[in-house]
Amino acid sequence: MQQWYSKIDPVLKDAVQTILILDSADPPEPEDLPIFTNGMSALLCTSRGKENRLSLFGKTIPAERWAEWGDATLIVFFFKPFAIGPAFKIPVQQLKNEAIELNRWNPQKAMALTIQLAYAQSTAEKVEVLHQFILSQVTANQRECMIIRYATDKILENPETDVLAQMLQELNLTERTFQRIFKKYVGITASEYRRICQFQMAFYQLKSGQFDKLTDVAYTNGYFDQSHYIRSFKEFTATTPNDYLQFGLRKK
Repeated sequence: MQQWYSKIDPVLKDAVQTILILDSADPPEPEDLPIFTNGMSALLCTSRGKENRLSLFGKTIPAERWAEWGDATLIVFFFKPFAIGPAFKIPVQQLKNEAIELNRWNPQKAMALTIQLAYAQSTAEKVEVLHQFILSQVTANQRECMIIRYATDKILENPETDVLAQMLQELNLTERTFQRIFKKYVGITASEYRRICQFQMAFYQLKSGQFDKLTDVAYTNGYFDQSHYIRSFKEFTATTPNDYLQFGLRKK
């Protein structure tokens, strides 16, 4: 079995995490499959000669799809978090439920793509065809792709309460429009995402021990006070910060 990673077009670097290619004349053993991060959304192209099956996954590609490999070549475009939804204009809830075959997503585009893949003379040419297809999708839906990428990165970097108002002004969007786009492609509201990011940053600080007292953790991470931080910690972990420090998250 041969496996390698293809170079990503710089124009796609904000949408595509990596491109994996698996090529073999024989079905692989399970231990031969590469290790990749669970939960990554992907476009999977299973290619046998002129026959090409194209599927979109909102989360991990299931084991049975790898088992169907046989003697085919697999080309997998793994997307960055929240990038696949706006690129293909598919709500995240739809992507969560099941894989979406490309011919169900858009029969005309799928047919045009499979014809191009059928006439490609090599794996490298097929990768280029898929590259151009994804680039066209990202370009066509550039506005929504940009909003989601910018918003998720901005909130992760600065999850304090005023970040949402700042973004609305910078993006020149109404709150209703922004929240609709965000929830459609991320699956939760921007406020819920902000609170998760805020908790994660506070949790990392608590876990690292880089504080003198809990109020330091609370104020550093934008909580109103220590009691507000403790309520948030209990909501996400079902325990208190003090109990976590003493017993770990196994104590409920």
